[in-house]
Amino acid sequence: MSYRKIGDLIQLVDVRNKDLSITHLVGLTINKKFIPSVANTIGTDMSNYKIIRKNQFACSTMQVRRDKKMPVALLKQLDVAIISQAYPVFEVIDEKELIPEYLMLWFSRSEFDREACFHAVGGVRGSLEWEDFCNMELPVPSIKKQREIVAQYQAVENKIKVNEQICEKLEATAQTLYKQWFVDFEFPCLPSGYRPHGQVNQNLPIDEYITKIGSVCTYSRVGGLPVSDGKTWFVYLILCENDSVYKGMTNDLYRRFYEHYMGEGAEWTKLNKPLKVIHWESFATKEEAAKREKDLKTGYGRTWISRQIEKAGGITQLKTSLPAPQTELRTAGKMVYNQELEKEIPEGWEVGTIGDLFTFQRGHDLPSQNRIFGEFPIFASTGIAEYHNEYKIDRPTIITGRSGSLGELFYYDKPCWPLNTSLYIVEFKKGLPFYSLYFLQTVNLKELGAGSAVPTLNRNDIHMLEKEIPDYILIELFDAKIILINNQKENYKTQNQKLTHLQSLLLSRLATLEG
Repeated sequence: MSYRKIGDLIQLVDVRNKDLSITHLVGLTINKKFIPSVANTIGTDMSNYKIIRKNQFACSTMQVRRDKKMPVALLKQLDVAIISQAYPVFEVIDEKELIPEYLMLWFSRSEFDREACFHAVGGVRGSLEWEDFCNMELPVPSIKKQREIVAQYQAVENKIKVNEQICEKLEATAQTLYKQWFVDFEFPCLPSGYRPHGQVNQNLPIDEYITKIGSVCTYSRVGGLPVSDGKTWFVYLILCENDSVYKGMTNDLYRRFYEHYMGEGAEWTKLNKPLKVIHWESFATKEEAAKREKDLKTGYGRTWISRQIEKAGGITQLKTSLPAPQTELRTAGKMVYNQELEKEIPEGWEVGTIGDLFTFQRGHDLPSQNRIFGEFPIFASTGIAEYHNEYKIDRPTIITGRSGSLGELFYYDKPCWPLNTSLYIVEFKKGLPFYSLYFLQTVNLKELGAGSAVPTLNRNDIHMLEKEIPDYILIELFDAKIILINNQKENYKTQNQKLTHLQSLLLSRLATLEG
């Protein structure tokens, strides 16, 4: 199969935005993609910008030797946009002879970038002359063969995108779980060894049924309620979304709240979603409980409930679960206001410092001349910089920038070398890796390190920050759930590594095509 010069197959396009009808401005990345431009265009005459349309290309021939790549991209996601007049815009002359997607595959090859770099002239930066670009060659198989190649490549590319989207959703799930448990305090609170009593759902295996109850019975809804021994009976009050109060009796507060929440307990709670248990009383017999329930449903009982709610500070205050000693209501999910933290935290949680959760350590010096390529990543403040044949930590850690670039967090569970521009967790104490990771995402590390010409983060400044400390069992449960999510993410990332390698193979074979 013969090779053809690129210049014989493309033509320059120079249409300007004279009437300012096009406003969507795009930029071109070194990774051969279009992105929304971040340039400050205030006061800029946009009428001289070039118009680029779908299936047209834009490229940069500047600094090719320095960057070791020629930025060039095919516009596919937009019908039309504008781009800086500094970029040549071109299109395929005859799409019956060469399809744009096939040409873009050729531009994506590392061999293409090496050849462009070879032809680049003009000192260290090395720009590529347009004539030299046009004289570069590529194989042009039949249109049928081109379409087959593009279809194969795009199938792999689409699979990679799907996997990336799945990973994003898994990450969003993990972040949502952290927020639910440790910000909104909607964490599971079924007592250890809990077994349901009363009218148990016989259609489900008992362990599955308990799991379902646990998914509904969170701290803010039922935290602190007593566990039934099967003999004790309870009268309870449930606050509903419409601020009404439902009154009932049961021999298992957790099971009964679950039934109400799922719309299986009573017609009233089926129509008005339960929020939380705001009061409970225990009785030795069912008859005593039934008598108390009946009393609460009388005029006297309703007056007593209203008075107690008023003493507690009203419905709004009840929803916060802050203690109100003047009321007789026994509210679930009790919260305590902490003056040091200036916020409410669940009753029973400790107050300490971040240093009680884990210990940060400064990264280690490793001059460039001492680095020997190996299998262990070197983490700088912005992530993996290079690889080395030695490591400094061989257990899960979290790495963040110490100097220069601050704010990014990297979880790594294999041996690595954190560089001196980073901090890394050398010991987890009352915190575990994933709990610590998602907690640190809520801390403004950039702000902590601000205040000097070169932003620098002092580990002691982090350690001394005051922090509520959840029960360790809850942290263990959270990490166990996130480990499962993370394992799924890693599986998809491994798939994508293999798929990316397959893409490289497909691109490398373009030079040996036949037909």
